[in-house]
Amino acid sequence: MNKLLLLIPLFILTMAGFAQQNLAWSIDYETWDNNGQPSLFINCGADDLFNAGEEITIELWIRAYTFAENRKVLGKIVYYDPIDNGYVLGFENLHVYAEYLNPTLQQVPRPGDGPMPADSAYVHMVTTYSSATGNIKNYVNGILTGETTMFPSDPIVDNDAPFIIGNAPWDTVSFQFYGDLDEVRVWDQAKTQAEIQQSMHVELEGTETGLVAYYNFNEADGANVPDKSANQFDGTLSNYDHISTSFAPSGAPVGDLTMASMQDVGAIWYRNEENFHRIVTDHGITIISDLQEKDFRKYLVEGHNGATGVTTDNTPIINPAGFQRTAREWYINCSNNFWGGLTVTLDEAQFNNGFPDDASMDNYALLYRENESDPYTSIMHPTSPFTGILQFNNCHFASGYYAVGYSTEAFEIQDPNAIDESVFAHVNISPNPVVSNLQIKGIPPYTQVILFNICGKEIINQRLNNNSLDLSQLKEGVYILKLQHSNQISTHKIIKNN
Repeated sequence: MNKLLLLIPLFILTMAGFAQQNLAWSIDYETWDNNGQPSLFINCGADDLFNAGEEITIELWIRAYTFAENRKVLGKIVYYDPIDNGYVLGFENLHVYAEYLNPTLQQVPRPGDGPMPADSAYVHMVTTYSSATGNIKNYVNGILTGETTMFPSDPIVDNDAPFIIGNAPWDTVSFQFYGDLDEVRVWDQAKTQAEIQQSMHVELEGTETGLVAYYNFNEADGANVPDKSANQFDGTLSNYDHISTSFAPSGAPVGDLTMASMQDVGAIWYRNEENFHRIVTDHGITIISDLQEKDFRKYLVEGHNGATGVTTDNTPIINPAGFQRTAREWYINCSNNFWGGLTVTLDEAQFNNGFPDDASMDNYALLYRENESDPYTSIMHPTSPFTGILQFNNCHFASGYYAVGYSTEAFEIQDPNAIDESVFAHVNISPNPVVSNLQIKGIPPYTQVILFNICGKEIINQRLNNNSLDLSQLKEGVYILKLQHSNQISTHKIIKNN
């Protein structure tokens, strides 16, 4: 890959990316609505393990067109009048909406508006059922939002219907979901809140005890949607070639399998209208970012290795005088173009006074390495002089490892100009061919968008402050789309249909 020189005075690192790109199943509402409104759902088969029986947990990351609607997202039900079997999960009026039939209908009351944002945000949604305890519990972003005690407290009635994702299991036409789904997990146990919080921000191995099915969509292709659990209940996507649906880069704040081995994993993503979204920890690090309402593709997941003291391992190649660094490393997975401020509190990082905490700011450096075996690179000096507290402002985060380094002399900052990956590395453009609105996802804010016809004539030239480009007035034909940000350019062929 050609290297790109970024001539920007701030610390800049572009996203190194996961070993395998994190994808979500995406349905664009406007494209779906304007192109026949096909039935889109994933049929995962009718294996008996999907029959919940006495206990079940269903969890997923979801971004809806609006959470105020009544939408069914997944379930397993055979339709009778009245329905007396199976289960379904969805949302209604900003609430988690779950129904279990044993055979009496069991559900958590949903008074007033729920805790979900109306739209433009990823939500972690969970429901659990246990006939042993008599409890149904619903969770939003790891927090219990509703519960009820069942009567009777009996197992869910089995059926021979398939497990369906993306629509009502008994009616795959009337309750179409649109938006993004990721990390769909089905368990044969009623998980506790602590267990839910422990794994909601990390991928699974697929071999976890009690895991019935696991759809993370990272290897989904065409109609095939692999189940990453040991059961391999692979799903089949209906109308997979429709222009409204794709497997696109995910905005769900979920780290990779390396993150799963870290301690105290937390995440930043847009959840509500608060001014700043943050990770505040007691293990040495605070990260604050100013995410806006439409920044639902941006996230950062962080954990640490639990080490204490200091070390000279992975010394930067510039070999700073008297080099030492925190043995504690912070591992980060993040979306492209994630900016924020980072504060390291040395005592909380348990550096055990391994180097002075009151030296000049020039004696410290934020260190970064993409891979575990790489030497560290010194990125930037702290920007605020507080004893034992090092603040780094205007950080452009990349996925990888971070630590704080110390040198007995002024710590040289290495040149971060040589960047191996474009800011457009994870751009997704759909639908293509396009009829009206072209969705351009995974680009930095205010990217310059230039559209040329096949003869090279410039048709559109504007800065894009959202993800949509209106092409409804263009004639049919082939166009060239050029995306430009800083000194980086990405070009794409676009086919316009009427």
